[in-house]
Amino acid sequence: MIFVTVGSMFPFDRMIRMMDSWAFQHQTQRVFAQIGGGKCEPKYMRWERIIPPNEYKKVIEASEMIVAHAGTGSVFTASAFRKPIVLIPRRAAEKEHTTDHQLDTAKWLENKPGIFVAWSEADLAQAIEQAQHAAENLEASMPTSAPQSFVQRIRSVLLT
Repeated sequence: MIFVTVGSMFPFDRMIRMMDSWAFQHQTQRVFAQIGGGKCEPKYMRWERIIPPNEYKKVIEASEMIVAHAGTGSVFTASAFRKPIVLIPRRAAEKEHTTDHQLDTAKWLENKPGIFVAWSEADLAQAIEQAQHAAENLEASMPTSAPQSFVQRIRSVLLT
């Protein structure tokens, strides 16, 4: 199953429309979305507006991969559960967020193990396909902790 999540802050109708279109074109794939308070109600994938935290964890565990906005919380969750993630950054110009920081986040994370970016609807199918292939080798390639040099730098700042 592919799990689609808009996060907890803002609606993300553009992403839901993109994934609903993808689900229509790939009807053999199971897709489940958490759509939040958006206006778009998908026709070709199962959905809920809000998923309670205990259920959210179960959905993540049962998923093959995650498709989400480019928020760090979604990336951390995917990493913690060792799931590949396709990021679709929110855009300020489309009134999806107040700034374009998600574009910067996606640029920084692109090409990191288990992380794929769909910059537009035209990129979505390829990003999902890459994430599906990556799922097989993710255990070995996705780090579960920060590099030791980073941890040491943080410790030095906190302990001085």
